[in-house]
Amino acid sequence: MGIEFKTEGELDEGAGTPGVVRKVAFRTDDCVMITSHVAGGTGTGWHHHGERHVFGYLIEGSAAVEYGPGGRERIDGSAPGFFHVPPGVVHRDLNPDDETQVSVVSFVGSGPVVVNADEPEVDD
Repeated sequence: MGIEFKTEGELDEGAGTPGVVRKVAFRTDDCVMITSHVAGGTGTGWHHHGERHVFGYLIEGSAAVEYGPGGRERIDGSAPGFFHVPPGVVHRDLNPDDETQVSVVSFVGSGPVVVNADEPEVDD
């Protein structure tokens, strides 16, 4: 196997979500690297990434992630910046702005890349 280089136009289509375009750059047993373009005002459903760590670099735009009991915790960031989501954390990703959000994301570990989930319950 040799060294690979791919342009955006050479990437494979990834799993889609309305308002989110994902393209796969590289895939191995323990890493999947994608680009993600998220339309303004778009959010994902609640999910987690199983046993995988998520490492990303926000290239353009702003991002918010809701998580924690009842989904009440939130972290916001704007480009340029890096982010990490630990394995098993139920969350949803949001683009709070009108402009497209662009990031490069690597899912590191084994198992499914995305596991759909219910909204986190409130702790008593």
